[in-house]
Amino acid sequence: MKCKYEGCKEDVFEESDLCILHLELPKDEKSEEFRRIIELKNDEVENKKKKGDFNFKGAKLYDANFLSIMTEDNLIFTRTIIKGNAQFNEAKIGGDVWFDRSKIFGDVSFEGAEIDGNASFYGVEIDEHVLFDKTKIGRYAWFEHALIGGEVSFNWSEIRGSVSFQKAEIDGNTSFYGSNIGGDARFDESKIVGDTWFDFTQIKGGLSFKGAHFKNVRSQERACRKAKTIWEGLGDREKADYHFYREMEAKRKQKQYYIKYPELIVQYPFGYGVYPSRLLYTFLITLVSFALIYWILEGVLTTDAFANNMRFSFLTIIIPAYGVIYAKTGILGILAVLEALIGAFTWPTFIVTFARKFMR
Repeated sequence: MKCKYEGCKEDVFEESDLCILHLELPKDEKSEEFRRIIELKNDEVENKKKKGDFNFKGAKLYDANFLSIMTEDNLIFTRTIIKGNAQFNEAKIGGDVWFDRSKIFGDVSFEGAEIDGNASFYGVEIDEHVLFDKTKIGRYAWFEHALIGGEVSFNWSEIRGSVSFQKAEIDGNTSFYGSNIGGDARFDESKIVGDTWFDFTQIKGGLSFKGAHFKNVRSQERACRKAKTIWEGLGDREKADYHFYREMEAKRKQKQYYIKYPELIVQYPFGYGVYPSRLLYTFLITLVSFALIYWILEGVLTTDAFANNMRFSFLTIIIPAYGVIYAKTGILGILAVLEALIGAFTWPTFIVTFARKFMR
């Protein structure tokens, strides 16, 4: 009788309806049955390795020791559960590596390995570390939607395609120190808890952290500064501006409280000089708000009176001296001076930002 797992052609194990590799591990890890099942699983893994069969789709293993293996075929571990570590250090794999939707309770290590094809870890759950130091990957490395409990290390690695950690969660550090990436490196909408290291990293495509959440603001500053520099080199000013904004946001958060909170005015209404639309909205809101205040304080409730106050507010915010000269004394005069000060900063800054954004 054949194993009921879809696509598996192995014989069932004893009285179960699954083969030894797809069989669930006993819950009591101290029992004799647990040790017996582990030994049988390990024996079957070794038999498949000798045959050059590296299809372990859906298998349930205690450990995955594949150190220095050599194969021209794909390495398939999709939807696999591994209670311990998955070790592939110094392996030479001629095809792809597939770990999509798998669950590994320990480390995943490919240090010093050579993968001619893709390395796909879509939706994988890894409780410990992802270690790819000095690894060569012929195409892309895909970790989208991955949940990683430890660090991600790709130091001194070579990836000829792109790297994607979009919507991934990384609880440790993320390091690509000295690596060479032939395509993009994308961390859009990811969550990164630890530090990020991209020193001496060569990326031919773009480095993107759009919508990424950093728990460590110093990490956000370093990562976004690197991304900004790369996008500027590629001539994409819009993406460079986005990462410049995130870099400046991180710098603000690291300052003393009596500086970082007042600087919110520079961040949100002024957008650090890269979002002219924010300045335009600030200008319009200020214009209408002061017109309403003038209108209410004068106690006039007619349409013509409001139109006159709109005109006065507009001239005050555009030509600061106008409001100061023609405003009445008292509270209205103080408000006119305040609006003139806001206009003195807002309007010229909008013009400069607009010119920088659309005319360079």
